Amino acid sequence: MTTSGFLATAGLAASLALSALPAAADGTFVQIEQAQSTSGAVLAVNRDKLNYGAVVSHWDGGYSVVGSLTYGFDTPIDASFKIGPAVGGVYKDGEEDVYELGVRASLDRWMPTSFGSFYYLGELNSIENSWFGLVSFGWGESGFNTELSRGGSDSYLDTTFAVNKHYDGPVSLRAGYRFNSGEFFIGFSVNTF
Repeated sequence: MTTSGFLATAGLAASLALSALPAAADGTFVQIEQAQSTSGAVLAVNRDKLNYGAVVSHWDGGYSVVGSLTYGFDTPIDASFKIGPAVGGVYKDGEEDVYELGVRASLDRWMPTSFGSFYYLGELNSIENSWFGLVSFGWGESGFNTELSRGGSDSYLDTTFAVNKHYDGPVSLRAGYRFNSGEFFIGFSVNTF
């Protein structure tokens, strides 16, 4: 799949997901990014206690797809804990496709602050022994937020810094840098939470 084909497919999937699901107290989050040699898309849909997620990553020579269905639980620290099954596939040029079943668990919380907002997310997935951590700061009425994340797996490790600019409605533009990969990226997100 070419990068332009990947982005077109990811954009179509995002549009279908957002149009098929009504905006409610729950929400839908879609994020698409493009760097020189990689691209990626994230989809997260929360409806009551059920959460649907997917991550597609494309790089020179292959791509991977991971989907999950989790159930959310409230916690004493006002964070949301989610856990459930996951399925994934890795497709590398010239190699046999690999499929795996696993378990995904995450803990996240958004909270208002005196300067704007603070959000954190921690995630573990037994597929490829992957993990991800993110902290994000919203800067009041400016529409800007900054985030720092780090993620890894059996075949990947990177630290990312990104700046997002929110516009009217649910759309934000984003740009950032991946330190281990040494790549800048641009993208956008749509967030109805």
